[in-house]
Amino acid sequence: MSRRPGPQSFLLASAALLLIQPAVALAAPAPRYSFDLPAQDLGEALRAAAARAGWQIYAPAQAVNGRMAPPLHGTMSLPEAVATLLAGSGLVAHISGQTVTIRAAGTADAATQAASDAPIVVTGTRIRGAAVAAPVIQVSRADIVAAGQTDLGQALRALPQNFGGGQNPGVGAGAGGTNENVNMASSVNLRGLGADATLTLLNGHRLPYDSAYGGVDISAIPVAAVERIDVVADGSSALYGSDAVAGVVNVVLRPDYVGLATSTQIGTSTQGGDFQQQADLVTGTRWASGGMMLAYDFAHNSAIVARQRDFAGTLSADNTLYGEQRRHAVTATLHQDLAPGLTLRLDGSYSTRASQTAGGTDASRILYRPRVTMLSLAPELTAALGRDWTARILGTWGQDHTRLSSDFDITSSNPSINSGCICNRAWSAETNVEGPLFRTPGGTARLALGGGVRRNGFAYSVVSNGVTTQDYNVARSSRYAFGELNLPIIAPGNAVPGVTRLNLSAALRYEDYPGMARMTTPRLGLIYAPARAITIKASWGRSFKAPNLYQQYMGYQTYLLPGSWYGLPSGNLLLVSGGNTGLTPERARTWQAGVTVEPAAVPGLRVEASYFDVQYRDRVAEPFPGSIANALSNPGNAGLVTFSPSAPALTTLVAGSRPALVNYTGAAFDPAGVAVLVDDRYVNIARQAIRGIDLRATWKKPLDDRRTLAFDLAGAWLDSDQILSAGQPQTRLAGVIFQPANLRARGGVSYEDTRFSGAVHLNYIGALRDQRFATPARLSPQATADLALRYTVLPARRSGEDPGLVVSLTVNNLFDAQPPSIGQTGPTDTPFDSTNYSAIGRFIALGLARRW
Repeated sequence: MSRRPGPQSFLLASAALLLIQPAVALAAPAPRYSFDLPAQDLGEALRAAAARAGWQIYAPAQAVNGRMAPPLHGTMSLPEAVATLLAGSGLVAHISGQTVTIRAAGTADAATQAASDAPIVVTGTRIRGAAVAAPVIQVSRADIVAAGQTDLGQALRALPQNFGGGQNPGVGAGAGGTNENVNMASSVNLRGLGADATLTLLNGHRLPYDSAYGGVDISAIPVAAVERIDVVADGSSALYGSDAVAGVVNVVLRPDYVGLATSTQIGTSTQGGDFQQQADLVTGTRWASGGMMLAYDFAHNSAIVARQRDFAGTLSADNTLYGEQRRHAVTATLHQDLAPGLTLRLDGSYSTRASQTAGGTDASRILYRPRVTMLSLAPELTAALGRDWTARILGTWGQDHTRLSSDFDITSSNPSINSGCICNRAWSAETNVEGPLFRTPGGTARLALGGGVRRNGFAYSVVSNGVTTQDYNVARSSRYAFGELNLPIIAPGNAVPGVTRLNLSAALRYEDYPGMARMTTPRLGLIYAPARAITIKASWGRSFKAPNLYQQYMGYQTYLLPGSWYGLPSGNLLLVSGGNTGLTPERARTWQAGVTVEPAAVPGLRVEASYFDVQYRDRVAEPFPGSIANALSNPGNAGLVTFSPSAPALTTLVAGSRPALVNYTGAAFDPAGVAVLVDDRYVNIARQAIRGIDLRATWKKPLDDRRTLAFDLAGAWLDSDQILSAGQPQTRLAGVIFQPANLRARGGVSYEDTRFSGAVHLNYIGALRDQRFATPARLSPQATADLALRYTVLPARRSGEDPGLVVSLTVNNLFDAQPPSIGQTGPTDTPFDSTNYSAIGRFIALGLARRW
């Protein structure tokens, strides 16, 4: 009798890898490069030097912002170049492989060295120091704070590549599909492919799913805990497995912190509602062999109801447009050297959130009061094996429970009271090794190998007036192995005419879901620089997403409907809808190609443009989201529509229905009286094509040694369509309401000196079409403006620290633009597209940040 591997046995077995000594890589002298850089912003100078050598440099924004670097001329190694740029700055560099980490010099050398030795988290590759063959969008904590944003969900919804639909605050009734605000969570939804098609990580580790649709609540991580957020909007299943079809979002934590800092913000919508109170703190310490960081965040906002907005006059006055919520969140990280070359890290998160929304009509009110608790732990053991090889054993454990509580028809004397739980749990265990293989003309070939097991669990229960209508508890396991190879063929040190840099990479992953599917997903990458100022990146790969457990095991329901409703000459129609245990993984082929230009004639300017294409097949969907009558007349629905079904098949279906058969015919169920069976359960049918262009341009111009002017522009053009099943017409997705707009953009200008900083940003969303009615309607484009001002009352005491005291003013939607109205298909539908527009309107907030 076989047994499934448990996390303990896997970790014990994989510990043997720590004793493996990989192949010896020959040492070689550090290559030297010719540098010719003018005096400029320190951050830009470091990035230019790194690009010249093909290395990676990580520097906290607060450590380098506002600093000027001296000119850099001559031939030298990259460590020598970095030392020259940092001279007199109070910053130090730590070098590991081809990665340089910049930190403030501390008073305790041992503590500083321990902090510098913290592992570097690189998103989009498993290999230290390797460049990623896809665009990487980085959003630093400093960027989030400067924009006046108080949670990560808000920060990521501002990215043009991210769609505000799916599971996000403010998504209202009538948006269709999985656009559902279940518990005020914030899930990333790249390209609008669904929160379950975007993999969200914390320090490279998976988090438990939130609610039923496979997303992750990113707002449960305090901003104060974050170093940066990496967004790789490219298929990455070869590296990370399921869910990484649209891309990967990795929240990278501060490795540690010294001291105590607090901040608070209070704000409100000028039209009423959404009175926000937010406060956080971050603290920690370092010691000779390690360090830790702990951050806490509290947030509360009041609701926005229909009577507070003129554009919602068709709804009941007390219906919620933006829910009330109260959130507490804690995130901590610890790193400790156990012995020379052996380090333990532990990341942990805990959050609770209570929210309340109201809906329905004046005659039949509905009140939802879900409560969410999330807990996640991720230990990691890293061992230096010698010859620059490292081994890691890591695990994750987490759970996310949404406790349901809802009252229906609360205006009557006998309301329906529902309770239950959408409970997710997960654990995983992995071991991997990474290190050099051999010297290449452009550097050192490096290899990463690993494998592991993962198990997700899902429990769903609904109790209505004391009667259990849904109750199941299921789990699914998978096991996997992966490898990644990075080959630097040509680097700036051995450049030839027309080729300044050439780098190849390849990854392969095998994943086995026992009883469901086995998949092999490859990925190839190319980085080519024909000149110093131009870099071309391209990648191709395959990705997949396992069906979520809700879609598989939610059970199904049967409905007996009069055939006359659908034009049948006689007999009834039996409709089946709900879950399907026979679902298989969704699959995708993805590729992208882009170019980055950093002209030497314009120091500090960086322009990046890329084209992407995703062919997504076997998507899980309900076959007949529209009219059942249309389904009957379409010959392409053979197999899903059965005329003259057999009596045993009908009897079996009705017997397995949960809840029981809903009968609209007024007569007892008789299999002989059923003329047509329509199977509308989830099935692997849909095909989607997604393509588009991403554009990002930044320019930072030092005005002198204290003042800096910067410009930034980000945009995404998206085109997508879908064929639900064979024989059905192609339908448009992007540019249609409740889907991403064809064009989104955000651009602005910012100014910073030693005390004051200010930024103005414009947000643009293109036109949308409403095709739900006989006469299509067009929603005009909309532009909104955001203003963020900050003044430092007390400067930082030491280089690289947070300022002592800062006051801030934030005004979002400065000119109070309103969402365009749309028609309603029901009396409770939100009368605007709540996935693309917000009910908040103009929002003004005051903030105060203090380092103690």
